Amino acid sequence: MRKLLFALVLALLSGQAFAHPHVFADVKVKIMYDKAGFCGILNHWVFDEIYSAGMVASVDKNGDGKLSAEEGKGLESAILDPIAKSNYYNYVQAGSEFLKVLNIKKFKASLVKGKLVLDFVSEFSKPAGADWTMLVVVVGDPSNYIQMTSDMENAEVDSPATLEVEYFSDAIDGLTLFKAFRPEIEGLYLRYKKK
Repeated sequence: MRKLLFALVLALLSGQAFAHPHVFADVKVKIMYDKAGFCGILNHWVFDEIYSAGMVASVDKNGDGKLSAEEGKGLESAILDPIAKSNYYNYVQAGSEFLKVLNIKKFKASLVKGKLVLDFVSEFSKPAGADWTMLVVVVGDPSNYIQMTSDMENAEVDSPATLEVEYFSDAIDGLTLFKAFRPEIEGLYLRYKKK
């Protein structure tokens, strides 16, 4: 009996050690600045077919297998509340802390070739000064429930002519605030100042 109990405990613990994602999303971001400084992240998420089918089925009130604008709104709170309430998925490191998401806006859900696509803006505020302000932006899920593959190498940055902005993508391995993230995740390193 003890051997059986030990085997069950061992099986449970080994399952947790090898946790794997249940949802997959390809992510593109656009970093947004206004005249004051860094102001947000425009997110474009494309989910895998299985998750997409389940989520669309959960809000498809007329049963047509499509996603109307009204039905898409049903996904907004389920998917985006963790960002607004707990700063999940969009992480912006400023010094030794994460910036707080101020608002989520311009949410749009659509179905493209059987895949759920979400577009939305996470608003932040980090004004520019005369000296460089440095940030690291990561879009990911440290729990690894959603495996977010973000192409930071091709991230876009939109800034006004009044700011000087530089950026590059690189690993986040070694950054204290990102120790819970998978080591292969890349961040977008930003620095900006007033001209």
